[in-house]
Amino acid sequence: MQTNRSHRRPNCWDQPVRIVLLLGALLVLAGFSSPLPSAPARAQAVLLQIAADQPDTHVRVIVQKQTQGRSVEELVAQLGGVVVNDLSIINAFAADLPAQTIPQLARAQGVRWISLDAPVESTALGNTSLAWATAIGPSYPNTFDSAAIIDSGLGPNQVYGSGGLGVASFTGFQMETTPGYAITKVEAILQVYVPAMLKDNLTLSVYLGGKKLQQYNVQSNAFDYFVGKLNAGPMYVDITNNHTWQWADFENRLEIALDQTRFQSWEKVYYDAIGLRVTSVPGGVGTYADPALASPPKGFIDSSKLKTVYPSAVRAPSVWNDAPAYLQGQGVTIAVVDSGVYKNRDLDQRLIASVNFNDGYHSAADVYGHGTFVATVIAGDGTQSNGMYIGIAPKANILNIRVSNDLGVSTESDVVAGLQYVLQTKDKYNTRVVNLSLNSRMAQSYHTSPLDAAAEILWFNGIVVVASVGNNPATVNGKPILYPPANDPFVISVGATDDKGTAKLADDTIAAFSAYGATETGGVKPELVAPGTNIVSLLTNADKTTIGRLHGANKVGTSYFRMSGTSMSAPMVSGAAALLLQDEPTLTPDQVKYRLMLTANRAWKNYSSMKAGFGYLDIYAAIRGTTTQSSNTGLAASRLLWTGDAPVLWKSVNWDSVNWDSVNWDSVNWDSVNWDSVNWDSDYWGP
Repeated sequence: MQTNRSHRRPNCWDQPVRIVLLLGALLVLAGFSSPLPSAPARAQAVLLQIAADQPDTHVRVIVQKQTQGRSVEELVAQLGGVVVNDLSIINAFAADLPAQTIPQLARAQGVRWISLDAPVESTALGNTSLAWATAIGPSYPNTFDSAAIIDSGLGPNQVYGSGGLGVASFTGFQMETTPGYAITKVEAILQVYVPAMLKDNLTLSVYLGGKKLQQYNVQSNAFDYFVGKLNAGPMYVDITNNHTWQWADFENRLEIALDQTRFQSWEKVYYDAIGLRVTSVPGGVGTYADPALASPPKGFIDSSKLKTVYPSAVRAPSVWNDAPAYLQGQGVTIAVVDSGVYKNRDLDQRLIASVNFNDGYHSAADVYGHGTFVATVIAGDGTQSNGMYIGIAPKANILNIRVSNDLGVSTESDVVAGLQYVLQTKDKYNTRVVNLSLNSRMAQSYHTSPLDAAAEILWFNGIVVVASVGNNPATVNGKPILYPPANDPFVISVGATDDKGTAKLADDTIAAFSAYGATETGGVKPELVAPGTNIVSLLTNADKTTIGRLHGANKVGTSYFRMSGTSMSAPMVSGAAALLLQDEPTLTPDQVKYRLMLTANRAWKNYSSMKAGFGYLDIYAAIRGTTTQSSNTGLAASRLLWTGDAPVLWKSVNWDSVNWDSVNWDSVNWDSVNWDSVNWDSDYWGP
């Protein structure tokens, strides 16, 4: 199952829907349906339909288990399938298997539920990532025309720097770590051309932590394919050698040094960019750098320079400059689960780590562009724009969790794996909030959605989960519906307003594209709204991003971009939650949600409880509030988190990645569940 970045651009042009699996209307309406008594298969109806219509097709699924052993995984192997991702956060795994085996697997002992995960095609297990040098290294005194070589961290841009009889070293490679993958190959990339064939060899050296690791002679005839600018291209130099590469090696410690001092006076090489290509495979543990969490000093922020109105519309500047606290997000980390986050001046050292969970081909930088935009709406400090464009929590830290490729395509299992990492490292990074500006493309009950179940696990473990409510309101039988994770009753779902370009709310309206609806528990979604139309935020090297190339008219200057959608509104609430938790770090997610809803502004002309929930985000009112009441009281947790069809002693449950003792029990009314009445073969969990 693919996820769709829930942003919408001006003038009603929409992001193309990238669905390789051609299931037509089945994808829209294929929630959990009750199996026939004669075929008690625990699987989505759409999967059973695929099994019947396309039995020889391979399909990727998420299999949720009732037991803790590996008997279900072993059965998948016996059926000709392959386990591709461990999703222990919800006691599940992703697998690629023949469609015809789904009914048998769905009836097997130990299987609770099977969900569609991805297009019906085999998935490669290898992973290849690129990263490009963004700085000059310290190991050599630079004599190259290096400004053009490192001018774009997103790679080649047809602007060349030259190197004659000189030396230079390059560093600043933003390589994402990939947990559970072992590095098998590392290559240097030289994007080059030469005016004429070379006579002498190039010396390429690799430095790690200031010490020379290896030295390579790049033969002169290797450049013969790149004579003339029209023949410019990438040259790959394998630098794997005998070194055991670890992910931590790329944390600003690695340099690629080029020595051309043996060249003749007429010999010259033109370089567009210097990069790395890293290949990895599942099975490694990896070593990761332990970043020092950034905590910038408190101080006044000059909001008079603001050129965008959304911080003022939600009253963020009043919180930034309220002495002596000066709440600006210092020390709090927000995980951005998205297309990646490109390192930039507005985040700088506060982009504390980048981790990848997408096995598709992509650069380590955010070539799609969506995640970088979202991250700077949350925490951009305005450095690049001299204070004209500032995010909601401008001194908070960002944890970059990449779940999509360079076209913005991902799967639910990618997202669940990313959320699993957020949970596992929450104490290490002090992650208190996770932002999900994405929506599943399949409507289903929160009781059957793996994405909803994973979001709830984070919520129960003290992490506030904020989700965009989605664009383009959808209906079934005339009733508005929501897609995971926005449909989950526990998380904070956010809709969009049109602020009309003014900081005052009097003229604000609900954005026409903002989705809404009721949850299965009778709750209102979205809970909150925030500005989401014509939002301007940083998108470094926009011309090289997928979004920037497709929509060049939305560029604002050289480094900023304009987008609309609930994807832009959700990060404002994420930033607000970070500010509130900085002020009151002992608040639980339920208390944060209650405070934000209670203090939301409902006294504006175009307020609609059906479309705006509890109202317009008001950060200053939330900070000044004092209630510690909890939301979500009386809700039943996702049934995918239940361990079986018998009553459960919850404190005896200890899944590897879940600490049930940390659950805020006040937010869950376990007594509302009639455990004895659950019939896993026939119970209906429809949307």
